[in-house]
Amino acid sequence: MLGPPDFTFTRPLFVRELVRVTVKFDSQADRLRYLEAIRHMRCRTSVGFVISHTSSLRFRRIVAKTPAHLPGHRDCESGNLDTCGFDGLVKLLSAGRWYEACLRAGPSLLGSADYIRLVTGSERGCYKKVTSMSGIAAAFLLPWSSSHQTVYDQLKHMLPKLSLRGQAGVGIAAFMHNKGVRYKTASRPSHELRAIDKDEQDLEFTPHVAIAHVRGRVCTEGESDDQPTPNRRATSRQLSISLDGALVNAREIRAELVAQGRTFAGRTDAELLLKLVEHICERDYWRQGLQVNYENVFREIDERIDGAISALLLDTEGNLIAFRNRYGLRPLEFMQTDDGFLLFASENCAFAGLRGKSDQIVPGYIKYVDGKKGHNLDRCVSDSQRAAKLCAYETLYLGSPDTSIQGRSHFETRYSIGFSLGDLIARRLPTEPGASPIIVASMPHTGGPYADGLFSSLVARGVSAERREVIETQISERTLIGPSSERKRRIAHKYRLASTEVDKRTILIADEALIRGDTSRTVTNMLLAAGVKAVHWGIGSPPIVAPNYYGVNIETIDELAFWRTWKGLSAQQRKQSLLFKDIEPHVLKTIEGRIAASINAATVTYLPFPRLTSLLPRGSEGVDLSPFTFEMPTPAGQTRANRDLHNLVADHYSAA
Repeated sequence: MLGPPDFTFTRPLFVRELVRVTVKFDSQADRLRYLEAIRHMRCRTSVGFVISHTSSLRFRRIVAKTPAHLPGHRDCESGNLDTCGFDGLVKLLSAGRWYEACLRAGPSLLGSADYIRLVTGSERGCYKKVTSMSGIAAAFLLPWSSSHQTVYDQLKHMLPKLSLRGQAGVGIAAFMHNKGVRYKTASRPSHELRAIDKDEQDLEFTPHVAIAHVRGRVCTEGESDDQPTPNRRATSRQLSISLDGALVNAREIRAELVAQGRTFAGRTDAELLLKLVEHICERDYWRQGLQVNYENVFREIDERIDGAISALLLDTEGNLIAFRNRYGLRPLEFMQTDDGFLLFASENCAFAGLRGKSDQIVPGYIKYVDGKKGHNLDRCVSDSQRAAKLCAYETLYLGSPDTSIQGRSHFETRYSIGFSLGDLIARRLPTEPGASPIIVASMPHTGGPYADGLFSSLVARGVSAERREVIETQISERTLIGPSSERKRRIAHKYRLASTEVDKRTILIADEALIRGDTSRTVTNMLLAAGVKAVHWGIGSPPIVAPNYYGVNIETIDELAFWRTWKGLSAQQRKQSLLFKDIEPHVLKTIEGRIAASINAATVTYLPFPRLTSLLPRGSEGVDLSPFTFEMPTPAGQTRANRDLHNLVADHYSAA
């Protein structure tokens, strides 16, 4: 990007969002020259600059290259610039990370400095999504059913089995003809759910359909991801939605809806998807007094959204629509029970103990259930030829051990991974005659099957070991999702020693993944402080190299342990490690050693990529392995990840 002759950027600033820039000027003339440089910039999309200063020469203004997001704007297509006062509360669209760009401008502009910082996503007033891991469920009582159970009874059966997907609370929307929709929420885990079927204000409220949502801890302060989300419209147009997953292009869709006059109460993807449904229904059906054709509604939605979405929609007539978008990253299962219920859930473990026929909602399909007659229809709403893939985190981390894929439970898969790890770790563990057995432990609450398999493998190979837990949790919330400060606070309060009998012992901890390293570092330090001789880690997956924008909320790659280690490798090793899943064993060993040192562990052993794919139920087919390959499952996700990678690599070499 070029301005006047003395304003040449050394790296193109192709920015998709409004960003914040702070520059110090040595004179008023420098300020004017800089504004003139911005005037000549050529931008692919919207760019805005917040220019601030504190001395007599400093000022605070917004200079916008586009009118899209600022009041009182002029036409940017004609080359005009717009300025307005900045009160610190302007809403900036952002990418959620820092960018740095070099500016060769001469000493008169920036003195000895030769760069400016562009910050996105970390300032007050920026648009940040509220994201939490979650699970969804629904129950529909068919008209011919003779069961004495209610839809609430079915939800009470299913929701506790989805507790690993969300521990912060439960929400339910239930519908009864002539009485409408009623909402219930509980700020407690689903496994502690009690008596959700009583409405003290109306004991005759016996709904025939209900949708539910179990949520994890939200990732932003002051706002909740309580679902099901209502649209709060007139009775004839009420909608409620429960959503599992996340939208990658949420910002773009939100901007389109705002331009159409839609308003938002929060920043959740559930509200955004509901507003999109509402917009299409009003545009094509409600204004004309027509019956809504949900096949057409969700066909348009599937075309417009990029991300991982499984959703349950309940309308004002008691119709239930289950939707799984074309990419298939988030699961959605259903069962028709022998006693006359249609059930839906994020995982098939929710149906354990029930009799009936079950299957998955096929990616790119809806299942429509008529609110009065109970007829259900499957309809394809996608024309995509792209193969759908289930997110690898479902098998390795998110899903219940009791959930199965193609007849094989997650427990079996995780146990097999642990057993395979034992073959690698047995060669690395120190052997000392007369030493106490190695304690094989797990990271609660998902590492148990990995540790079981690892222990069995070590014993089969003649390693002296015992299986017992040394770490326990004080709170149920997972620590994967959330801003850094919030995650650190939860990590510090979550774990404690389960046993004090660890002095001078060697401990081997099994975990499904090592993502950032902050949790493993905390646990390692806790054990070392208790007198443990050495802590080893067995990781049931390859190094995590890619972000995840699909509900796991790994927003940038520079927060990953792999990339922090990558920066310290030799030039040849950095180049070779960019092969990701095809990293040479000797380079992987170097990475393992450096990560082990960063968390104060004796060793870290990753499961090599070929071993992982050989142990998954579908191998490499039908599974999104992007965490280990950087081959993102959606177009917008790939574009965003590529930009993140480009900036990280460019910043590293620029700093070097």
